[in-house]
Amino acid sequence: MKIFFIFDSTYPFYTGGIETWVFNVCERLAGKHEITIFTVQNYRNDNSMGKFENINPEIQIIPVKNLNHVPGIKHLVHKHIALFNSNITVHMMCREIKKHLSTEEAYYLIGLGTVFAAKTVRIIKRKYKNVKAIASCRSLHPEVLAEEYPGTGWIVRRMESKNLKKMDAVWSNGLDTQEALRRKGFDSIVIKNGVDFIRLDQEKNYDYGDMGLENEIIIATIGSVSKIKGYYEIIRAVRILKERYKLTVHFVGIGNVNEYNRKKFETFASKNRVAEQIHLIGEHRNVVSYAKGADIVVCTSGGSGYGMAILESMTSRTPIVAWDTRGYRQLLVDGESAKLVKPWDEKALADGIYYVYTHREEIEDWGEHANTRAKEFDWYIVIKEIEHALKSLNE
Repeated sequence: MKIFFIFDSTYPFYTGGIETWVFNVCERLAGKHEITIFTVQNYRNDNSMGKFENINPEIQIIPVKNLNHVPGIKHLVHKHIALFNSNITVHMMCREIKKHLSTEEAYYLIGLGTVFAAKTVRIIKRKYKNVKAIASCRSLHPEVLAEEYPGTGWIVRRMESKNLKKMDAVWSNGLDTQEALRRKGFDSIVIKNGVDFIRLDQEKNYDYGDMGLENEIIIATIGSVSKIKGYYEIIRAVRILKERYKLTVHFVGIGNVNEYNRKKFETFASKNRVAEQIHLIGEHRNVVSYAKGADIVVCTSGGSGYGMAILESMTSRTPIVAWDTRGYRQLLVDGESAKLVKPWDEKALADGIYYVYTHREEIEDWGEHANTRAKEFDWYIVIKEIEHALKSLNE
């Protein structure tokens, strides 16, 4: 199969959730299929957002330029201009994709996102009848864009609707995302995120003594250091544990962090009098090792779908405290594989952490139950499901 992946980040010079999905999927598909990735050329002049290494040379990566590559203009690309720039990206993507298409062969075009990436696929589909168009909903893009760019909600929602109506298939990354799309009037099939289960299951525990945290209570979280990942609530929970329960808890945040966010959360930790207990260690490839070495893993993301961070946390076998949301309930069972607590409530989070810490016998099997569930998301299984979904478009 000839498979094109389209999205508007600077892959491989970016290592967010969607990019991690693409990396793992493409690396495993490349042995049997012809894989091409259309992306945006890196404009940061560094690897500050991370970079995937050792990419299979059989995977063709084709970057395009947009306003971020125009000297003197890229500094103006923010706020609502960023949406205009996304449309520029769509135009440049379409122009480049057409160079790599013929009318004689079958192609599968997968837009990573339901707004601009899917718009690119829709435009190509309009001209090339030998193309199967797929929109992969890896997060609720219109809702995220509407929050980031106030006043644009109706524009991006209309664009999403127009795109999805023209797709041959819509993929969702979890049951919660599938339900959200159904409420909008669109059916989808679930194409999961995955984990390299065997490798991660064999990771050794990280020794927090290397950070000078011997004989301490360690809680960890996996995921980018940002508001939507629940960092404010975790930091407040650490303060509550210190004041109410007299516990010295060290929180280790494992994930991509820029200097702005680092300073923001460290300042917030200082205001809450827990600066010495907050450790934002940045992006690491062996995140499961850190999770295994911790006493408790907290999962407080506001994202959707089968998130990779929660799957990695489940692989670690470390007891989990997570929000009681649809996103986590589709993976975890309260009292069986995790402690689920009231979402976005730092008091409930602190109480949940304290409960897990003080009920060791009761939670003894939770980690094993979570690990067994995570095994269902091994990349081998995910790739089989993707291949089946693509082949079914021809039936």
